[in-house]
Amino acid sequence: MNVSREARVCVFGDLLYDCFVWADRLPRVGETVTGFRNGFFAGGKGGNQAVAAARLGARTTMLGKIGRDSHGEFLRGSLRESHIEDAGVLSDSEHPTGTCCVHVDRKGDNAIIVVPLANESISADDTDRMIPFIRDADVFLCQLQTNLDAVERCLRAARDAGVMTVLNPAPAKPGAEQLFHLADYITPNETEAESFSRCPQGTLGLDDWCGQSAAVLLRQGARRVVITLGKQGSYYSDGAEALRMPPFPVDAVDSTAAGDAFNAAFAIQMALGAGIGEAMRYANAAGAVAASRHGSRPSLPTREDVLALMARAEQPRSTGGTR
Repeated sequence: MNVSREARVCVFGDLLYDCFVWADRLPRVGETVTGFRNGFFAGGKGGNQAVAAARLGARTTMLGKIGRDSHGEFLRGSLRESHIEDAGVLSDSEHPTGTCCVHVDRKGDNAIIVVPLANESISADDTDRMIPFIRDADVFLCQLQTNLDAVERCLRAARDAGVMTVLNPAPAKPGAEQLFHLADYITPNETEAESFSRCPQGTLGLDDWCGQSAAVLLRQGARRVVITLGKQGSYYSDGAEALRMPPFPVDAVDSTAAGDAFNAAFAIQMALGAGIGEAMRYANAAGAVAASRHGSRPSLPTREDVLALMARAEQPRSTGGTR
């Protein structure tokens, strides 16, 4: 694993003020459930991935938009506490800061409602102000929780500058597959892969379903596909090579930010020149640590956390190979 230099990571994405509530189970439609814990945190997939990258040792820059309100200042302060460059986080006087409500049960499963607000108001002029930060990075990481035009402009700027690009296509949005060709890697989870590929898991075995879904995503323009599988690890395909990297077993209590930890860890390792299997193993460990802790930002691991888990666990073996 290459830790001889500091990776430069630029993250473009959403910044949200999160309200978390925990209960024994998630409510059904029309039902009120009494919970046992709550918490208020800085969040958003973009913000979470930036904090994860910083904790994992990268020099990290965040790009996004917040409102001119107390929630926005709270989010900016959280970025600065994590030593993240925030000059590319713009303030909007017309749109309030985005918010999110997360319901989590005792198994760690969740149900989430996001109100993007300022995150959806990013204009062409805004992205023009962000491009110099993108050009200075080793790897550019983004998601779909902002407006797609802004995502496309930033991805194109990264590609034009020769910066490695990782697109985490979350949440799945209609038409987002038109952006796949701009990314060196796309990293959907199972739900997103199913949505974009329209390949239901049904009775297929996991590897067969992953292979079929990845094949569709590659036909849609993706160059390389990494599907995150939660408790079942992760899967990679580029059309010529395929492998599945098993998970690190942990007692999962909250999976909310596990994918964000995975994406940050994966982007860093690829920027540092790691092989695909090595990067996936490291990213699986980062996601596992996050899933074993409560909250979004509080759960994100440091590099030392990830290396400790990898040292404790038996070496997972990937499956698959050249096809």
